[in-house]
Amino acid sequence: MKIDDDYLDAFEDDIVRLSRRTYAEAGVPMYLVPEDLTGATPPPEPDAEGAALAELFEAVTRALEARNGPLSSRDIAHVLEVLADRHFLDHPFSELSQ
Repeated sequence: MKIDDDYLDAFEDDIVRLSRRTYAEAGVPMYLVPEDLTGATPPPEPDAEGAALAELFEAVTRALEARNGPLSSRDIAHVLEVLADRHFLDHPFSELSQ
């Protein structure tokens, strides 16, 4: 997957926009995903939506690294925040989706 400059510019704009959120006041939506750590059963195959999101994450991080150099853990957290905002928070379950 190729990320073009316009997409990356908009992505970085979203990082700035989301950095202004007051999570301490509004809260942070969370998804609890159970994971079998026993190793008794093989992990399930990723679904198409999850695989596409993983591919997008990898493409965005590669593009940001190419543009700005190595990413810090904070940079990766910002990438995850923007992807969550774009792909999960469009479902209205809190004021954060507005």
